[in-house]
Parts: sequence; C-alpha cells; structure tokens
Amino acid sequence: MDNRFVWATLAAFVVAFALCAVFHGWILFPNYIALPAVYRAPEFDAFRFILLILAWLVMAASMVALYRFGVEDKPYLGQGLRFGLLAAGVSAVPYNLFWYVGTNISGMLAIKQLILEAIIVVAMGAVIAWFYRK
Repeated sequence: MDNRFVWATLAAFVVAFALCAVFHGWILFPNYIALPAVYRAPEFDAFRFILLILAWLVMAASMVALYRFGVEDKPYLGQGLRFGLLAAGVSAVPYNLFWYVGTNISGMLAIKQLILEAIIVVAMGAVIAWFYRK
C-alpha cells in the first residue's frame, strides 16, 4: 500500500460520503421520512454510523485497488468515468434494483436512489483516476 493508494482511497471516501449526505440526507430525506415502516427514524446511532463509514471506506479502497490494475496511458477523466460506470454496474444499479424488488417503495423513489447512487460511484471513479493520472 503506497501513498497514492491511501490518498486516492481517502479522497474517494470523502467524495462518496459528502455526496451520500447530500443525496440521502437532504434530497431523498423527505421520501424516507414519509416511509417509516421501511426506513429507520433519523435518530443518530453511533454503531450504525461507524458501519456506514466502514462500508464507504471498504468500497473506496476496493475501487482504488481494482482501478490501479487496469489504468492505461490515456486521459484520466475518461478512464475514471468509464471505471465508475462499470463499478456502478456491479454495485449501485443492481443493488438498488434488488432493494426495489424487496421493499415497498415507489418506482420513482427507486429510480432516484439508483441514479444518485450511480452518480456517487462514477464520481468516486473520476477522483480515483485523478490520483492515478500519468
């Protein structure tokens, strides 16, 4: 594990965590609060917050580890966006579809979640690519 790996992981984590806070804590919050039978109440729970941080750190580090094996001598932004789209295709997109099938939420909420989660993963890909640019 080198410095670039650590910094790329931290940067991807910060971007993901910030976008997650905006998307889920602000944009989608009214949708969530309207479905108390589906989503937890907004009270702070330290243990779940630690799990949330751990989940985003694991995802960020895993994305960095995967990205460094496929980086090419091409413009970093295109590579990062492509990587982010592919990563979204194996994470945000199917998991949001799974959640839609398994929960009683509206199709519109599912679409919002899928799009916003995919944006987070694509942004992570772009940030990671920036750290591995040539």
